[in-house]
Amino acid sequence: MTTLHALLLPLAVKGPDPADVKPGWLGFVMFLALAVATVLLWLSFRKQLKKIDFEEEPDQPRTKPGTGPRNGPRNGPRNGPRENHGGAGAS
Repeated sequence: MTTLHALLLPLAVKGPDPADVKPGWLGFVMFLALAVATVLLWLSFRKQLKKIDFEEEPDQPRTKPGTGPRNGPRNGPRNGPRENHGGAGAS
């Protein structure tokens, strides 16, 4: 294992020469292809969104406090204060 580290360590420390690393034409072509693909996806998404047809529901009218659906029989007692009905520990 130590021999392997000794052989690979100089390769990892040196790295590529900055003069050898250039984007070149391949990098430019890939960047251009990604930009074109992004624009095409955006146009397609806009087209699909225009096909959506929905009717917006009107807002529900405001009700007086204490008369909304939250105060029905299912939610009323749980949301209010707890009452002691004479169980153990009642005085």
